[in-house]
Formats: sequence, C-alpha cells, structure tokens
Amino acid sequence: MDLYFIPDDPEHTLLVSANGVPHYQIDTDEPFEEQPCITLIQRPGASPEDSIVAEIEWRNRETPTILRCPLLGDAGQCVGMRGIGIRSLHYLYKRYKFGSVRYFVGDDAFEYRWKAVKGAGCVLTRSDSSTEIASSMSVLGTEGVFAGEKKQVLRIQPCTLDIDLIILTFIIMERKRREREGTDNQKGALGSDANSINEVEDEGMVELGDVETGEL
Repeated sequence: MDLYFIPDDPEHTLLVSANGVPHYQIDTDEPFEEQPCITLIQRPGASPEDSIVAEIEWRNRETPTILRCPLLGDAGQCVGMRGIGIRSLHYLYKRYKFGSVRYFVGDDAFEYRWKAVKGAGCVLTRSDSSTEIASSMSVLGTEGVFAGEKKQVLRIQPCTLDIDLIILTFIIMERKRREREGTDNQKGALGSDANSINEVEDEGMVELGDVETGEL
C-alpha cells in the first residue's frame, strides 16, 4: 500500500491512498510560551473515540519527547493527558550509543528497526530477518488520482505489525531526518561547526535529573 503525503510535510499532512481516500491526518500545533508542541495523528472521518491514533509531545528545554497511543502500554495509553506518556527514547530506542538507527517492539512482539537514508527517506525492516516492512521515497504516480505526479509516499508491505505503529514511529524518524539534513545543509552553506540538537542526541544520552537531553 502506498500512502501519499498531501502536502509533503510530515507534521501537517494527509496520508492518502492512490484512489484519493485519506487514511491518516497529521497536525501539529504551534508552541505556546513554555508548552511543548504536540503532533496529533488521527483517522479522518472516524468517530471521536476512534479517531485518535497517537500523540507526540515534542521535547523542549525542560521535558523529553513523550508518546501516547492506545497500542502502547501503561502511561502510554493516556491519550489527551498532556505531560503523561512513554518517553520516546524508551520506546524507539538505540542499541548503540553513537548510532542513529532506532528499534522498537511492535504489537506482534517482533522487533523492528528504522534507518534514515540521507536525501531519500526512511526504511523499516524486521530485526530478525531484514525483511522490508515500509519505506518512504519520492515516486512518479502511475495510477489513480496521482498518475503522472511526483509525490512523496510511504510504501507499506503486508505485515503483522499494526499500521498505526508504523505511522507513529515513522513521523518521529522522518522529522528527525529532515531536521538533521536541514542542519547539515545550513552548516555546509555557512561553514559552521556547531552541533545541532540532533547531533548531540546521536552522540548519546545525557541525564540531568529526570530530564534526558539526548531525548528526541
């Protein structure tokens, strides 16, 4: 299944199938004073109790990124409760301190890994078999309402993993990838050697009390 980004902005977009049917709506509010911004992933047209897929409460200087989704356990299921949830780095974790590949365990009990491909997108595989589960890319549409148009898509293969978790983890990885590549391009243009937040994160997690500054 191909899900097209309309528009190509993972924080403000509709994910639409080739026949024009919207499957997911993604909106991110603007930060207000010291409050972190929140990305809301919903199913368009669903009833209010069934529409919310997940919430991502992004980190700021004081708090780590936290996730809320009905498919997550314990506090992670507290959808709508600002400040409560599972820390992103605890669910979408690293195996290696200096690596950028992220792992998570799906609702089917298999471990999966996301890898960002510079200038292209992100690829999700199963850890035990390297079977490709999903990948993002720019394609020229060959059928449906987007035929002849070049669009960014998330291509999802048949799998046992709940698609809601694919979307949730992908949005986190794609935002991180785009921020890092934007920083790299800016540094190339300006000749700056300053580290971005993302670069600091990839160098490992540093704990200051209850705040993990290496948190996504």
